[in-house]
Amino acid sequence: MVEDQQVELELPPLDTLAARLEYLFDKIRPTPEELSDSDEPGRRYTNKEIADKINAAASDTGVTISAAYIGELRRGVASDPRMSHVRALAAAFGVNSGYFVDEAAARRIQDQIGLLNELRRMDVKQVALRQVLADSGLSATDTQLIEQMVARLRAVAEGSDANSASDEPDERR
Repeated sequence: MVEDQQVELELPPLDTLAARLEYLFDKIRPTPEELSDSDEPGRRYTNKEIADKINAAASDTGVTISAAYIGELRRGVASDPRMSHVRALAAAFGVNSGYFVDEAAARRIQDQIGLLNELRRMDVKQVALRQVLADSGLSATDTQLIEQMVARLRAVAEGSDANSASDEPDERR
């Protein structure tokens, strides 16, 4: 409980749309697929990159946005965007649009982003699996069993990839 309170104290306030948007720019990074060979891994998105992501989906969403407008939203110069822009920004960052309008949703997403960034930093996939299983309500015993099954499946898959170039299943099990 004390740890939860400490984590909450460390989270910055998200009391404006500009603060929430800036938090996403600060914490969410381009994926390796989005980076070019000359890009620095772990760098921040630019306004133009987010605008380009939103505009690339315009044929499906009907929403376009400019990098300049995103900059105005980040600085608080513009503070009342259309709901379609809010949804598009949320989609570009991969968060629920409730993040921008609901305090509880913003805190949940902020907590999730913090956890994901920590997991990425540590490169610990096992912790993520454990968290998902715990969140689904499984007992500690069931969680451990599933973790062992995943580890076994991974080992079998790696073994069959290394031992066989064909699509035949490994019969040695």
